[in-house]
Amino acid sequence: MELRDGDPHRFGGKGVLKAVAGIEETIAPGLLGMDASAQAEIDAGMIALDGTPNKGRLGANAILGVSMACARAAAEASGRPLYQYLGGPGATRLPVPMMNILNGGVHAHGQGADIQEYMIAPYGAPDFHEAVRWSSEIYRALQGS
Repeated sequence: MELRDGDPHRFGGKGVLKAVAGIEETIAPGLLGMDASAQAEIDAGMIALDGTPNKGRLGANAILGVSMACARAAAEASGRPLYQYLGGPGATRLPVPMMNILNGGVHAHGQGADIQEYMIAPYGAPDFHEAVRWSSEIYRALQGS
């Protein structure tokens, strides 16, 4: 569950000041002193700090952001690019990106789609740049239909 501010005068209610406050006031003090490379422990610690079944107190957006920041810090400390740090020393390719191309569920605003998100993964693209281009072109084509 994303934690949003709900203030219609800031980013249409989608601001994240509450999520940032949760990072500063709860998550950061709870993780202080942990090794950034202990990813599973960090993630489990944040879920425990949240204490809800859906990450509704601190927000999945805050928890994911901190998790990603820890992974980036650990990769930097290891002297490897993030994809190589996550994929292991033999990693030579970036992962296939997944793109959200259509929203449904609670984001559909009554337009009928029951599934929350429709995503594509451009398997077969020769490189990451081309995968992003393919996805972007599919997204734009769907906007026009």
